[in-house]
Amino acid sequence: MQFRKQTQPWRNAALAGALLLPAAALANETHVYGIANFGGAGQCNADSHSVHTKTAAEFAGYFNSLVNQGLWSDVRTLNNSSARADLWTDASKAAAVDAKDTQLNSGVDDADVLFVHTHGGHSESSLRSWLVMGTNVDQCSAMTDVHMNLGNNGKLNIAVIKACQSGDYQVWKQGGYRQQMVTSNSGFSMWNAFHGDSSCGNFVKRYVKRYVSSSRNDGVGENWIDEAYDWDIGKNNDDCPVSIVFGESKAARLAMFENGGWGDRKNTGPKVGSTYFYVAGCDPDNGQKLPE
Repeated sequence: MQFRKQTQPWRNAALAGALLLPAAALANETHVYGIANFGGAGQCNADSHSVHTKTAAEFAGYFNSLVNQGLWSDVRTLNNSSARADLWTDASKAAAVDAKDTQLNSGVDDADVLFVHTHGGHSESSLRSWLVMGTNVDQCSAMTDVHMNLGNNGKLNIAVIKACQSGDYQVWKQGGYRQQMVTSNSGFSMWNAFHGDSSCGNFVKRYVKRYVSSSRNDGVGENWIDEAYDWDIGKNNDDCPVSIVFGESKAARLAMFENGGWGDRKNTGPKVGSTYFYVAGCDPDNGQKLPE
């Protein structure tokens, strides 16, 4: 049995930002990236986990069902070697030839909603997290500071990141994600990720399926924490999902966390701050115990 504590907001200092377009004005496109194969020729070094593509399939499957009902526009799956660092790279961070985040039907900023399941890590001193890619053709890691400017020239609004250390508390507290990953002209509002390491197995496929199907109209941040949180009593290897919401005010960010959904993406206003939602006292491996 899991015991849950109330999720608590923890917000950063005010920072400059931009206004989101209302959801009604946006196209409805989803991209999923499942990266399961590692260590082979042309691949990056990590442990291969076949479940990574299975969870991506669950996420894509729900949106494909919406497409079939005429409620969504398009779904694209880019697994393994199709998932490259240049697809996360914004033109503000690299030469145009290496910056393909707006590339049609593949770049992360060409979608409104994305999901990725891969390995990850973080560096507090560099104020970054990174995601391991499926090929070493470009770079093996897509880094939040070196590559990403989400929602800058594209339309990405919500990112769901199943990767260890992809939403580190200390990186957030020192302004890393807000300062490095979004800018004043960004339309991006939500980064659902993990503080510390997160466990993996077929159970992830099941909770991703529950999460994606329950978040169409509301709870897109809150449901992530409810589904992905796991408390291991007496040990420092909890699964600690977090939701980082960027926007103008605490109220606007909370509205997106609680009431936003895939089809109801709330306008969080200028990106002058961020709120870090988490389970108080969650204590993961490779991450500090979260404040209570």
